[in-house]
Amino acid sequence: MLLRCFSRTTCSMSLRNCTSVTEFILLGIPNTQGLENMICVVFLTFYTFSLLGNLLIFLTILASSNLHSPMYFFLGNLSMFDILFPSVNSPKVMALLLGQSHTISYQGCACQVFFYHTLGGTECFLYTVMAYDRFVAICHPMRYMVIMNPRVCIGLTVGTWLGGCLHGSVLTFLTFRLPYCGPNEVHSFFCDIPVVLPLACADSSLAQMVSFTNVGVVALLCFFLILTSYIHIIFSILKIRSSEGRRRAFSTCTAHLTSILLAYGPVILVYLKPASSLWLDAAVQVLNNVVTPSLNPLIYSLRNKDVKLALRKVLVQATHPSGVLHMRMWNHTSVTEFLLMGIPHTTGLENAFFVLFLAFYLLTLQGNLLILLAILTSSNLHTPMYFFLGNLSVFDIFFPSVSSPKMMLYLMGQSHTISYQGCASQLFFYHFLGCTECFLYTVMAYDRFAAICHPLRYTVIMSHGVCVIVTLGTWLGSCLHASVLTFLIFKLPYCGPNEVHNFFCDIPVVLPLACADTSLARTVSFTNVGVVALLCFLLILMSYTHIALSILKIRSSEGRRRAFSTCSAHLTSILLFYGPVVLIYLRPASSPWLDSVVQVLNNIVTPSLNPLIYSLRNKEVKLALRKALSQGLHIHRG
Repeated sequence: MLLRCFSRTTCSMSLRNCTSVTEFILLGIPNTQGLENMICVVFLTFYTFSLLGNLLIFLTILASSNLHSPMYFFLGNLSMFDILFPSVNSPKVMALLLGQSHTISYQGCACQVFFYHTLGGTECFLYTVMAYDRFVAICHPMRYMVIMNPRVCIGLTVGTWLGGCLHGSVLTFLTFRLPYCGPNEVHSFFCDIPVVLPLACADSSLAQMVSFTNVGVVALLCFFLILTSYIHIIFSILKIRSSEGRRRAFSTCTAHLTSILLAYGPVILVYLKPASSLWLDAAVQVLNNVVTPSLNPLIYSLRNKDVKLALRKVLVQATHPSGVLHMRMWNHTSVTEFLLMGIPHTTGLENAFFVLFLAFYLLTLQGNLLILLAILTSSNLHTPMYFFLGNLSVFDIFFPSVSSPKMMLYLMGQSHTISYQGCASQLFFYHFLGCTECFLYTVMAYDRFAAICHPLRYTVIMSHGVCVIVTLGTWLGSCLHASVLTFLIFKLPYCGPNEVHNFFCDIPVVLPLACADTSLARTVSFTNVGVVALLCFLLILMSYTHIALSILKIRSSEGRRRAFSTCSAHLTSILLFYGPVVLIYLRPASSPWLDSVVQVLNNIVTPSLNPLIYSLRNKEVKLALRKALSQGLHIHRG
């Protein structure tokens, strides 16, 4: 229902007037003309600090066994929200400050409102849960681990997500069920209820009252629950006889109290004050969106000895002179190299496999290099669709290069060993490039959605700036994904055996060799890979559902065929990509032989097929390839 109300092709919910506005203009921060570059630098500084600081806190909590307690479990969740929350609007703000288009699509505006209030509501609920955690720890210390057991912690965290999602859905539905006929100027640097609702060309009193009540009830309810918890905490602290005991008990709450004040101040000023001031609203939103998330890592680490000690340990070991990626942590790993056992049950077939792998690897390099050169040299292919295809070709050159050269060396009779650092590097780059490709397929699906469902606005939606930012986003997201996985796997001790039952290092074959409890690493890696794959798949499915509905509306069969032909190659690649991912990571049982066969398909065969898939039925690519090859031959003869 919510998705239907975002569609501009239908006027859902029986509205009397159809929305004619297809995009909004973000006017930015008032009275800041001429200061764009300076403000962009400030935004970028705080945003970068927010990402790095919260990521460091999150990784420190994962790495340190001393921090595996309910208090730090919730702090880890808060760090994740403080990474996501400023990412809702900061990239768009910096793009418009750099002189990019100030427009945002109707759907983009609705998404900003939804994710802003979903993450904001979830964070509000999380602060309440953290206050309850401190109440239990101080008022019921003997029963703390019983009351706040892992199941309760996970249940409370899931509850905060669901509550935040419901909160964001209600507010977005109320705001965007109204018709917007113009004007379309949003007096802020992002879309939010106080600046979007006044633009509605219908009575917005109901939406205004319900959204005000919703935000007010959530904020006040959470505030009163936090206040109740802290009243009990204060009474319990006052009962402690020693001043040292009182100081230590209160010190565990100071960081949380500081964060609550920083979180609630902007909420009250923006949503719960009677009168509106554009400049004050924008200034407070900057504080709420960018500054506060960047301060939380400092607040929770400056006066917390456990966090400071764990941070120091992680930073010292990450900058160890013997290498950045070795990540042996404090676990006294004795294994210095691993033994790659290769593909099971293939003894005596090494020469045949070498020729086969070499053929596929050379085909992959040549095919993808040709596609990339054709796109670079042909001006007809300088469009968003081929820009992303060029990026895919680059990844299809690098992806098999992570494991293929080493594999071919030991098939030729060279050493089967790989160093500890080499194994960590393989795992990092394999998941970094694999995840980037996963994100890229999702972006390519959205590109096809924009081209088929909004052909007249395609070049506006998929502008050069948007394409570059989205591509950089895929790189950064994948780097985060791969860093978390590699960190989790190689923080564990490896004392022996060291036999890897595959032809390269990956999570399913390396993790069982650890001589410590791998349950946390297994759960987080499974969840991480699963969430990324599932989220990307759902977004691709959503794009193609809209595409299929749009194609069915085309009257001529020739028009339907041409529209679908632009998607067939992408769909084929997605099926080839997702099949191995599901078989390797998301099935319950493991089979070394099947894992190796599927990995061969994923690592070597699929990247070699992509150039064929994208060129065989694409006239533009075939023409550009023929032109590039003929020019190359002409230059060679000349």
